[in-house]
Amino acid sequence: MDKKCAVITCVLLLSTPFIQGFAVPRGKRCLCNKLSNQVNVMALAQMDVYPRSSLCENTEYIVTVKSTGATKCVSSDLKEIKALLSGKNRFLKHIPVIRHP
Repeated sequence: MDKKCAVITCVLLLSTPFIQGFAVPRGKRCLCNKLSNQVNVMALAQMDVYPRSSLCENTEYIVTVKSTGATKCVSSDLKEIKALLSGKNRFLKHIPVIRHP
């Protein structure tokens, strides 16, 4: 019985390099499911920018509100977000834009 177990173990160990795995699709893993179309720029504490990745095909913009600390996903089409990203508006210089890799 010991020889049979040893042979089976050796066969299994030697055959493992020939076994190929496959990826199981699990859908998108984006941080934002729902986008907000309104944002009060003066009430923002910071903005995080997450670029496209293998897990999510969208660039995501997440803002943090000063008073509550709550986070909100916003659309990149908003003129306030475009102004914040450009950095040219002097009234928005106090809001840090954190770009994640």
